[in-house]
Amino acid sequence: MSGDEVTSVFKDRWSAYQWLVENNLMGLREILVAARSFIQDRYKDSSVTLTDFGCGNSLLIPELTHSVQLDYYFGIDLAENALSMAQRLLESNRIKYRQFCQDLFLGMPQVSCSSDLIYSAFAVHHGDEQQKRQFFSNLYQQVSGECSFVLADIMIHEGQSFNDYTNIMEQYFVGQGVRSDWLPHIMTHIRQYDYPETEDSWLDIVRSSGWNVVCKQSVGPVEAFPAIFMILDR
Repeated sequence: MSGDEVTSVFKDRWSAYQWLVENNLMGLREILVAARSFIQDRYKDSSVTLTDFGCGNSLLIPELTHSVQLDYYFGIDLAENALSMAQRLLESNRIKYRQFCQDLFLGMPQVSCSSDLIYSAFAVHHGDEQQKRQFFSNLYQQVSGECSFVLADIMIHEGQSFNDYTNIMEQYFVGQGVRSDWLPHIMTHIRQYDYPETEDSWLDIVRSSGWNVVCKQSVGPVEAFPAIFMILDR
């Protein structure tokens, strides 16, 4: 999956994605609360270096890390316009950072310091099952023994067809007032590039790669298509 393919829909329509986030149609508020609570508890007495896979515009990073000492932030994404927005946000919040415009499935970039924490929200599902397994396996080998992984991503119910999943999602978006000129592009992106996993499949993927599941919960605005939130330890 090339960079042009992955970002073809949202690259020029980032405002649509931004609207979904700001109106919590993806459940990011609940994810933010859960992730921030873990980060504050785990790193309250130490500094942290964070790597964000599929960082987008890094919108939630200042709020996610405001209660801890963030030494450095590495953001990885294929959308150059999103990285440009992230740059302005990070600089305005005086966060030391480095960005990588690359496919997240390439794994950890070559950097001078190791990460204490990996974060990824609604990004890993763009890979098929084999890509996901390789991604988690590679990261497990690349990071230090003290590294944790905060993961949030889409989830499909056991036995649910992808067609049913996307149709229910489209109906939900219509009911929530997503603009009619945005909706076809959003749904095209989802139908072409999303590979949701069931809860059991997500657990098998991360555990078979060596990661320990410390916490797991379902979050999101509607039961029809919840997100999975996990905290993983190496």
